[in-house]
Amino acid sequence: MSWPASVFAVLSLVSSSSASWGDQSSFYIMCGRNCWKLNCQAEESLQAWRETQSRSERMFGWECMDDCRYNCMWETVEEMEMRHGQVPQFHGKWPFVRVFGVQEPASTIFSLLNLCSNLYMLNWFIKTIPSTTPMFSVWVLYSLTAVNAWVWSTVFHTRDTNFTEMMDYFCAFSTVLFSLIAFCLRIVGTDNARTVFVSALFAAFFSHHIYSMAFVRFDYGYNMKVNVLVGAVNGICWLAWAYSHYGDGPHVKKGVGAILVLTGSVLLELLNFPPLMWTIDSHALWHLATAPLPLLWYQFAAGDCLKIARKGEFGIQKKIA
Repeated sequence: MSWPASVFAVLSLVSSSSASWGDQSSFYIMCGRNCWKLNCQAEESLQAWRETQSRSERMFGWECMDDCRYNCMWETVEEMEMRHGQVPQFHGKWPFVRVFGVQEPASTIFSLLNLCSNLYMLNWFIKTIPSTTPMFSVWVLYSLTAVNAWVWSTVFHTRDTNFTEMMDYFCAFSTVLFSLIAFCLRIVGTDNARTVFVSALFAAFFSHHIYSMAFVRFDYGYNMKVNVLVGAVNGICWLAWAYSHYGDGPHVKKGVGAILVLTGSVLLELLNFPPLMWTIDSHALWHLATAPLPLLWYQFAAGDCLKIARKGEFGIQKKIA
């Protein structure tokens, strides 16, 4: 799921927690202050609030001030619709109704669908392709980064905190970068000095990026530029490779098909409309559209592994049962 996951990663980074019209409004700010004084400041009022909190909200870590922001968000939405006839965003996101403590129900469910489809196809890939086949370990490791990214996408959409946001961004970037690693190893081979050099180079770059974001400055603009650049290079490389290997077999056509469908689904992100039923927005629909793509991409990866082994492209000839 190299190219699909890399685009997922880039688009996951589009919605940052930057300031928006809704959370910058004086109405929202004053509402939050009043709610804090009323429900969160004094121990007695805080205890009274805790007694009304549901078990699911407590389990997902909703604190008193978080609840104030949530309730004030909806009061602000109502006020802004009355004043301006528009729905504001808050911290770079549309307002979503909270369901059993889950902050973005649709995106959470659709992220889980992507997680399940990747796990299913990873299991299929491991059972189908002999472990001695060239590129087998590369694709398995890549798949694990994709699975990990969808886990954190699910966690992040369930509960948006500084930590879950950071993990979602970092794990998403790991899929972008490892996709490019997979391409490079497809070119240079998987068992030589160049393999070590390429792997070390990418590991150093990833480590530097994570260190800069986590310990120097969490810069959304820088993060976006790096992800878009790496994602663009990755996509161009795989498309160029597919063009030059289009006659290798039907598996290449499946890979191209996955790329084309994925590219078309990206248009959903451009719609950027207020959530339907306060649950389903364009980002959630994009997550839904990407869920079946691993069915195509893993078949491409498997077919290419078998093709390498049969033709001995990496200087070895493998017997495929």
